[in-house]
Amino acid sequence: MRRSSLVLVAVAAVGGLLTGCGADDDSADTDVVITTSVTTPQSAAGPMTIDQSANGSTVELIVGQRLVVRLPQDPAATEQWGMVNEAEGVLIADGGPESEGNTTEWPFRAIEQGVATLEFVYAPAGEPPVEPDPTFVVDVRVS
Repeated sequence: MRRSSLVLVAVAAVGGLLTGCGADDDSADTDVVITTSVTTPQSAAGPMTIDQSANGSTVELIVGQRLVVRLPQDPAATEQWGMVNEAEGVLIADGGPESEGNTTEWPFRAIEQGVATLEFVYAPAGEPPVEPDPTFVVDVRVS
């Protein structure tokens, strides 16, 4: 409430100053246009969900924005997607991976500007990959 009052006072002051400016000739018409802009807080950006179609790409986030990586999962298979690297500093895990039906989701939150790489591999559960298994890699640029 206080901020909007200050904005109104500033607009009135600028309008008052502009009223006295210009030519003294009564025939000169002067239109004054005052434009104000409102910026959206960075944390107000909606979450971004990506899937396998984003493999090998770069996604853009802003600080405070949430990223959800959604990968397919066959509940009957012995293989599953697992995260290979923890992206520290730029992103943080925003909860653990959650499996539902035929997908698993990993939520992250952008906490500072920079670039992070997220890498996942599809391998037997609980075992390190021994062969080049399918991978999912995406770069995340936070501004």
